[in-house]
Amino acid sequence: MTETREIEVGDAGKSADEAGARGRRRQVLVALLCLGLSAVAVVPFFFMGQSESGGGALELRMPTTHDMFLHFDQMKSFYNGLAAGEVYPRWEEDTNRGFGAPTTSYYPPGIYYLTAACFAFARDWLRALVGAHLVMMIASAAALYFYARETMGRAAATASMATYIFLPYHLADLYQRGAIAELLGFIWMPMMLRFADRLLKAPRAEDPARAATSGSSLLGVAGLALSYGAFVWSHPPTAFQFTLGFGVYVLVLSLIGRQWKRLPVIVLALALGIGVSAVYLGPAAIEQNLIHKEFIFETWPYHKTYIFVHDLYSADFYGGFFKLLDWIWITGTIVIAGAALVLLWFKRQTLADLPVLHRRVAAWVIVGGLASFMMTKASMPVGKLIPKIEIGVFTWRMLSITTLVVALLAGAFVEAAIAARREGRRSERLLFTSIFLVVLVGSVIFSAIAVIRPVASYSTFEPEQEHINYATIPITAPADPEELPVDTPPAELADENGGVSVEEWKPEHRVVRAELTSDDQLLLRTFNFPGWTATVDGREVPIRTAEELGDMEIDLVAGSHTVELDFLDTPARRYGRVTTLVSLGLVFGLGCAGFARRFKRGRVSASA
Repeated sequence: MTETREIEVGDAGKSADEAGARGRRRQVLVALLCLGLSAVAVVPFFFMGQSESGGGALELRMPTTHDMFLHFDQMKSFYNGLAAGEVYPRWEEDTNRGFGAPTTSYYPPGIYYLTAACFAFARDWLRALVGAHLVMMIASAAALYFYARETMGRAAATASMATYIFLPYHLADLYQRGAIAELLGFIWMPMMLRFADRLLKAPRAEDPARAATSGSSLLGVAGLALSYGAFVWSHPPTAFQFTLGFGVYVLVLSLIGRQWKRLPVIVLALALGIGVSAVYLGPAAIEQNLIHKEFIFETWPYHKTYIFVHDLYSADFYGGFFKLLDWIWITGTIVIAGAALVLLWFKRQTLADLPVLHRRVAAWVIVGGLASFMMTKASMPVGKLIPKIEIGVFTWRMLSITTLVVALLAGAFVEAAIAARREGRRSERLLFTSIFLVVLVGSVIFSAIAVIRPVASYSTFEPEQEHINYATIPITAPADPEELPVDTPPAELADENGGVSVEEWKPEHRVVRAELTSDDQLLLRTFNFPGWTATVDGREVPIRTAEELGDMEIDLVAGSHTVELDFLDTPARRYGRVTTLVSLGLVFGLGCAGFARRFKRGRVSASA
């Protein structure tokens, strides 16, 4: 009898080992598929565009896109700041004809940390961009996959992942817009949903292997805080818009699962996420009156950027780009509406065996439908009631939300097809499989024809001769930087009573030697912006703002002087930095406590 039991235990152990090996092989296949599909989506972009030099087809290059001229210069300036020893570079020295700009006090720096890391490895900016885009696509696909696995099997989650990669708005951000900061946001949306599910104690798909590794609420709080903070660091407009959808998602799941008591925990995690981003978000909000902030809102008023409303631009602006957005909205909305009709119609049949997925489908459809509605002019009365909604300019950025929802619904169709096959309902299986194929194949064809193919005729990207940034001009400077002089020396004397020499000129630290035969004013080609501090021979002196150009003037007496300029923290920047450090410390502590709990729970389970 004992011998028989030992044989049975041995067979069970062998079966478990074989199942584990199969699971690992499948994980490897999914990882390879994620890498392969991401490369297929990204790499062709860097061999497109019409080169004037007549370079070969395999010459590494990229086509001209809407925003890359801005990002290309800013990521180089940011790297120069890091190379100069700044942990958070805030001042661009070469922008606006050398007068500079406090760009990353107002534009989120997240994407530039990534491009700087890629450049440090590749030592070439074009190759750095290839690496950064691959990292973003792979990470966003993986994040979507792991969130989908909470409620779907491996096949359905893989289907969601593939759809997410090839949906047209996701690729339009790469191929036509060059919106690399917004692309980074595709990583954080599914991650936020995943951690919210954990905090809501939302039901998950039956999978003992994954249930054993389930994290505690402490890990959920830490994960949601980091994801949300990273989203704000990446792209505040889409982060703001997704926050609205995320709030609806959480409320819907709370209502369905009666988990109202968990809502304060999610609010706490979001607040902690804002704390994580405070080093950027605090100064950007508190010091917004120090720049010509009206440029963004007057140039692109939020309520004139609805789908089908493009009166800000001519009909042929960007080669029909806005018509492309209209069609992306139409197709995405059709899929969301179709999911509402088809999947919810069969809830008492096929989805009866998938109650966990059914709840998510309801939440996804509601969030996706809300996003589609908020992109239309009909939503204006509602939108005007939402405080600060203009932060999300443009309204059509919400296509990132519908992209996420459509990808998840594609996986839901596959999961429903698998369930129908298991129950022997052939007609439903064919229906759900056909709908999924229409979504996936249709996305690939749409993206190839309407998003990617036109880019082949674009000219090859060439950096601009000078970087002009209208959005972060100090309020004391000319609103139009094109009025600034071109060849002004970095430092000179107003009345030329002596000579000056620049000994050091870093983005946020400058050293100038001055030899004066009589009293004079030192003129410095740098906007006088709060944070700049001057010392003459080691003693702090006041800096005056020139009336005409908004640059710096420092009074000097006759003699030899060493003038040092440093761009230091203002109270708002200092408080933001402290808040971020404290918040990161709390997140780290919560994460460590959560892993300790998981480890302890695992040991107790093993001993039992």
